[in-house]
Amino acid sequence: MTTAPAPVSPPGLVHDVRVLAERDFRRSFGRGALVGTVVQPLLFFGIFYAAFSRMLHAKGIDYGRFVTPTLVVQALMFVAIASAMSLATDRGSGLFNRLRTMPIAGSSLGTARLLVVAAEALTSTVVVSLVAHLAGFRFRAGAAAAVGFLLVAVAFTVALAAVTATLGLSLRNQEALAAALYLPYLPLLVVSTGFVPAALFPHWLQPVVRNSPVSAVIDALRALSGGDPSAGRIVPAVLWCAGLTLFFGWTTARAFRKVTQ
Repeated sequence: MTTAPAPVSPPGLVHDVRVLAERDFRRSFGRGALVGTVVQPLLFFGIFYAAFSRMLHAKGIDYGRFVTPTLVVQALMFVAIASAMSLATDRGSGLFNRLRTMPIAGSSLGTARLLVVAAEALTSTVVVSLVAHLAGFRFRAGAAAAVGFLLVAVAFTVALAAVTATLGLSLRNQEALAAALYLPYLPLLVVSTGFVPAALFPHWLQPVVRNSPVSAVIDALRALSGGDPSAGRIVPAVLWCAGLTLFFGWTTARAFRKVTQ
């Protein structure tokens, strides 16, 4: 007497996330894609060093300590933008609709994408920090603060990726999407404490600068790397990251459901 073979259960969430993440890793860390993750931050670091280092040193400002967090944030913005463009490409190729016909966990695609975004953010942050070491950048508050620096950077990238993912799934026109992603990034960076203190802005603009999420994250990174990791300088960044992630995670989920209907 033979027994019937046991039914094969479909792969679980972990398997689905691993398969999708491997696909995104190959695309995000391929030879061409490494330009955005590694080469681009190095290029901007060299440009800003040549343009601002002497001026800042003349004013008694440590270039490595002051500008490095700004360049980290800039690199993270490009990671989030690239993630949205990747989502738009997948949407246009019909990948999402094909995945709906497969027995995969519904949350696996988003989880895999966030893992890859976090890995890209970590890579960019480490690369910029290592190069900035040559310009005098140091973690002066010990290993715990350095880990906090990396965690804030990754959290900010995940928050930004949630924002850009909503755009990537909502805008079908590639030109409109590129404009919506690239045009705001420079004003957000300039109208912040990234390059000059808030007190040097016009009085009417100072509240905007001080309450900007970009300023909050840059100030937190400076505090964690500069030896002053007080709660007052870190909590605003954490709150911004959490708020943006929760709200735009919800809007991204809604946009994804519309795309796959």
